[in-house]
Amino acid sequence: MRKKHNFVRLAEVQQRQQTSYNVGLDPHGFGSYASSLELYSSAVPPRFSSEYEAYKGTKKMYESVLWYSSIVEYSVREQMAELLASIEFYIKKLITIYIEKAQVFTFKPQAAFYEQFGPAGMIMLAGIRRFISETGMKAGEKTITTLDCKRGDIFTTQGAYFNAYIGDLNEDWGVKYSPYDFDIMNITPWMGKDVLVLYDKGKPSKGLKLMKAGKGIIIVNKTSNPSGPQYQELVVQGKKVTLQMLNTADMKDISWQEKLENRGLSTIGLVVGSTHICDGSIRLLFPGATLLVPGFGAQGGNFIKIILEMIRNERWNGQGAIFSSSRGSMYPFLTKYGGSGSVSNLECDAIKAITKFRKAEKKAYQARNVIKAGIGYPYKKAA
Repeated sequence: MRKKHNFVRLAEVQQRQQTSYNVGLDPHGFGSYASSLELYSSAVPPRFSSEYEAYKGTKKMYESVLWYSSIVEYSVREQMAELLASIEFYIKKLITIYIEKAQVFTFKPQAAFYEQFGPAGMIMLAGIRRFISETGMKAGEKTITTLDCKRGDIFTTQGAYFNAYIGDLNEDWGVKYSPYDFDIMNITPWMGKDVLVLYDKGKPSKGLKLMKAGKGIIIVNKTSNPSGPQYQELVVQGKKVTLQMLNTADMKDISWQEKLENRGLSTIGLVVGSTHICDGSIRLLFPGATLLVPGFGAQGGNFIKIILEMIRNERWNGQGAIFSSSRGSMYPFLTKYGGSGSVSNLECDAIKAITKFRKAEKKAYQARNVIKAGIGYPYKKAA
């Protein structure tokens, strides 16, 4: 594959941001309407300011969407519109802080946290995706945004998911419209390789075309949740390998057969959580995979469990992963994530959290077994 694809671009962006850290953008509720609104409305501009007019316009937009899409009482519609507008402004404030102040340019919203709000939430997701790109452009930086949605279905249905999230409607509908246009998305492979949508009647189909055009697809493989090993580490009868390693081998074979690698990186990546110990076997089997590594932060993941899966060749040595923290990224001011405890210190706490992560990341590469494996620290300029 000659064309530079989004995992190559991701690795280049990581070198500029000097970390493999990835900002999760997953809005959580805080137990009550009042508590949630109090937190998120902290990002709403002061009344009578020019920025407040933009907030009022956003709130009015959500009121209209809720009216058209839901049978809901006026009072509930007003509550939801205020909450949704506040959440959007809070997330946009975070994005601005991370790009302009913390110098981090990679993001990963989880679709479910927007879908829970219905159609209004999906409009928010599309707006957040656009805002990330626009903010990066203003700062003179390329951003990479991954959608965490774990879609995995039969051939035709999966094709529609690809159209929506990383593709466009031109081939099926004759309209050059990309509803979300994410750079990368993840999918669940348990219905077989059909979920990659590689060929239709012997001709290249949506998944293959998108990867050839540069989009990235990440395969759910070794997850961070406690019960993940229940099935993923089962030994496949007649193969003498675990299910997750068979999946890794299959993805590597597809990557090589379809010539999906460029500059040593494949357009196929793998989810490999940071909460279960890895020994480097996944990397040795599939050298060109970029690993989406969830579990840092609230789930208790750490570098020790994942660091041996980093790339060992010269070009991208020490890279090859997306270290993702969602709740820690969204709420860095909370004391349980090392913050000050006050949302008014959001910017300072976010910068502090990234600085702390960079230092811990650098330290992880100094472990004896990491050095012995030939894995070096890739971000020489980081603190």
